[in-house]
Amino acid sequence: MLSFSEIPAEFADFVRAKQRELAFNMLSSSAVGVLLANLAALIAGEASVEVLVQTSQLQLPLLVLTLVASILSGKVENKPW
Repeated sequence: MLSFSEIPAEFADFVRAKQRELAFNMLSSSAVGVLLANLAALIAGEASVEVLVQTSQLQLPLLVLTLVASILSGKVENKPW
């Protein structure tokens, strides 16, 4: 696997764009998944609106941590010891 510094210059913009796209896809699919699961639980009568609000609020820090991890993963170079 190549580190970011080993990627040819002509592909650097493409790689950065793909990293951003993947991070957005991961975060948006996670958020939509939580929303749909909460909506399904509400429709099925398995949860109240208060429980769903609390569940959504608890997911926010996880989404932020995932975003930070995604950003940092693009900055870390794989160097064998």
